[in-house]
Amino acid sequence: MDTVEIKIIKLDDFGRGIGYYNNKIIFINNALPDEIVSVKITKDTKKYYEGVKVNYISKSNKRIKPLCPYYEHCGGCNLEHLTYIDQCNYKLDKVKNILKKFSNIDINLDIVKNDSIYNYRNKIELKINNYNWGYYNNKTHNFIKIDKCLLANKYINKVIENKDLFNIKNGSITIRSNYLNEILIIINTNDNINIDINKLESIINLKGIVVNNKVYYKDDYFIDSINNYKFKVHYNSFFQVNLNIINKIIDYISLYAKGDTLLDLYCGVGILGQSISNNFNKIYGIEIVENSIKDAIYNAKLNNIKNTKYIVGNTKNLIYKIKDNIDTIIIDPPRSGLVNSTINDIINLNARNIIYISCEVTSLARDLNILKNYYNIKDIKLFDMFSNTYHVECVCILSLR
Repeated sequence: MDTVEIKIIKLDDFGRGIGYYNNKIIFINNALPDEIVSVKITKDTKKYYEGVKVNYISKSNKRIKPLCPYYEHCGGCNLEHLTYIDQCNYKLDKVKNILKKFSNIDINLDIVKNDSIYNYRNKIELKINNYNWGYYNNKTHNFIKIDKCLLANKYINKVIENKDLFNIKNGSITIRSNYLNEILIIINTNDNINIDINKLESIINLKGIVVNNKVYYKDDYFIDSINNYKFKVHYNSFFQVNLNIINKIIDYISLYAKGDTLLDLYCGVGILGQSISNNFNKIYGIEIVENSIKDAIYNAKLNNIKNTKYIVGNTKNLIYKIKDNIDTIIIDPPRSGLVNSTINDIINLNARNIIYISCEVTSLARDLNILKNYYNIKDIKLFDMFSNTYHVECVCILSLR
């Protein structure tokens, strides 16, 4: 199809420009309001088009030049063509609109900013394609080769810079680092492995390598640190990717999370509950990933915390087994949020306070639409956990009516 000229009206919830063509909405990456963009249409459905930018006929005065050389093609970042202030304002408007649309919540919001919008990630996942490392372009399987990622810290980038030492033709690799700058590498591949360990160890502080869920070299975990607490983290355990922001979140929730008994749902390796353990007499944690629960139990001993009990399994199958009176519940679910049965079980616990943490505001708004019938919303604060992307962490404080 020939290119068409589109006037961009606003941004959608994924940071894409929105315009109209033939009386249908069209979504265009890397386009800003008030820009006129020459667009090639790549997808045509009954309700909408998708297109890619060919060139800018007129540019917004808010547009800046991205630092990342792969930005036009990679898809890992979405907002790097905006100043950081404009990124934060976009996220505030986006969350406010979604809360109003899906749960009729109208509340003043503010956002806690990231101290560094680059090199903040302690974990990235890359594809390996014909010995090259990179990302798939957004919503496609078009491989984009990279030599560095500006969002990842410099120790992770050292691994990427030395990818030739791995001799892997196809597969995927996850690179994690901790507060000591130790590197844990997780590889999935059908190739025979022949990694130059000696050379690699001369470049990075290598903690371990796991290949296809089996230890290939040294360890399958490391110890990380948050707010002076230490946490053992297995290779497949969830851990926050931005330590600067999670420290700020913990400081914030500690103002509200107080009482006799805490229930920490989707607790991972125990970061949140253990970081505020002095505020409670007893803490229960539930998590479906077995390695995470093993880590949480270990971490309680590591941090000399004696008031925790951890249970492995699905939250909706286990929550009814908690017989204690619960003062506070922390909820940090996956992006999909809660299922209705779990929400009902949470409501039935009659806890005085709920702290709901979410990186997906649409599922948060859906769940709040139910919870608000039983709880007052005291505050919602945004934390810019994922700078240069459309994602944002939301922390909602609820109190029983």
